[in-house]
Amino acid sequence: MGLQRRLLPVVTITGSTLVVGCGGGSGGSCGSAGSACPPPSVTGPGYYEGTLTEQSNSQSTPAVAIVTETGNGAMSGQNGTYYRFNVGFSGTTLSGNYYSLSTGGTQETSGTISAQATSSALTGTFAVGSSTVDSFQLTLEAVYKQPSALATLMGTWSYTDTANGFSLTVTIASNGTFTGTDSSNCSYSGAFGIINPVFDAYSETYTRTCNGAALTFTGFATYLPPSGGAGADIKVLADDNATEFLVADLQ
Repeated sequence: MGLQRRLLPVVTITGSTLVVGCGGGSGGSCGSAGSACPPPSVTGPGYYEGTLTEQSNSQSTPAVAIVTETGNGAMSGQNGTYYRFNVGFSGTTLSGNYYSLSTGGTQETSGTISAQATSSALTGTFAVGSSTVDSFQLTLEAVYKQPSALATLMGTWSYTDTANGFSLTVTIASNGTFTGTDSSNCSYSGAFGIINPVFDAYSETYTRTCNGAALTFTGFATYLPPSGGAGADIKVLADDNATEFLVADLQ
């Protein structure tokens, strides 16, 4: 996994701007003293890496996806493709609705997502009506089975997309709140949240302010610990539910 994630340079685009345990040794039950319990085992949630294939030209691009225990999630391809979706789980089948955003700052399509999950992979399609737009083949990364904790994200993180001349720096506090600035002189203020402490997926909400104009973004993140000589990083996928999105690999 460490090698694969380092070979996947996630594109950063923001529309037109370019931018816990249950029980214990004492035999106690979950829920006591405020302890959290994982939900029933469901196949499908996870942090994934793989490929996204455009059906019109059969071109494939590296992709990352986060599917949360609540059924909310996002996927992004290295070519600038971005999907936000909500799915329901039925056995090994995932199905629901999505919208996609384009690099030009418009909502490109909306439709349905359908996928089949195994213990190690997720395969499916995005469709408009009966026509498939993109298909995907993704591998579940083991990091998702690690617990989440806001203190894990603490520190100063940065991302630079040399192709677009975009850079972003954020400082995250131990409670998950963060502030930041980017190369377009925009400021960021928001917070990460815990979805389920058993799994390595976080929610996030933040406001980006540029020249006095503010937009609110929501999305998801996954923490990847140091591996194979490379440092830790945080995969971030977020959008404003309208025209702009941010995909970043904070290091």
